[in-house]
Amino acid sequence: MKTDPSLARKVALSCRILAKLGMFKETTGHVSARLGSEHMLIRGRGPKETGLLFTKPGDIIVADLDGRNQDKKAGLKPPNEAVIHGELYKARPNAVAVVHAHPPSVVLCSMAGIELRPIFGGYDPNSMRLALKGIPVYPRTLTLNTLEQVHAMQRVMGDRDICILRGHGLVVVGASVEQATLTAIKLDTLAKMNLQAAPLGKVPSIPDEDITEFQSRSGKGNSSVEGLWRYYTEWLVKG
Repeated sequence: MKTDPSLARKVALSCRILAKLGMFKETTGHVSARLGSEHMLIRGRGPKETGLLFTKPGDIIVADLDGRNQDKKAGLKPPNEAVIHGELYKARPNAVAVVHAHPPSVVLCSMAGIELRPIFGGYDPNSMRLALKGIPVYPRTLTLNTLEQVHAMQRVMGDRDICILRGHGLVVVGASVEQATLTAIKLDTLAKMNLQAAPLGKVPSIPDEDITEFQSRSGKGNSSVEGLWRYYTEWLVKG
């Protein structure tokens, strides 16, 4: 299976953006993108890797949806948790990208039992909206490297595009690398605000009338995926 250089660059860029934001720890975590119907591009692991912050297109390898290496790049192989990505692609034909990251905010909230509630509005409506349906939390803290573990996570995740893994991190599915990356960032923002609010006591959610208003405005804001992706791309280079 031939690689897609443009898509590999995008996956590498996502890795670097999320790592610079502190959402990856050292060499752990990964981003993938669907490649055709039976393969994916995913950040490789092994003795040749340099960590998420320094991911290059050459660090992105081809694997099949069972997580088997199809690239044979020396010193790189699919991560043990490639099964997360592969099983999500199998179950969701429209899924194009998957992010598995470890934001400390999400890890701490899940460990402390802090519910991610819509406690802010206009500050970041796209982030706030993630909380409106409730965010599923998979209760195990293990790394997910077996079919049984991933299928259990998928049952908790249901039809949502996001899932928190207790004491571990998050999983996000998107219709593009850009969308999956930005959703992960927005979930991190939601977790950070709830984590910072927790010591203040019971900070209320925004009023129901405001929630209704924000829901009616869905899709009418100015924060497009393209614009935000462009911002983070520039920020990565110049920030």
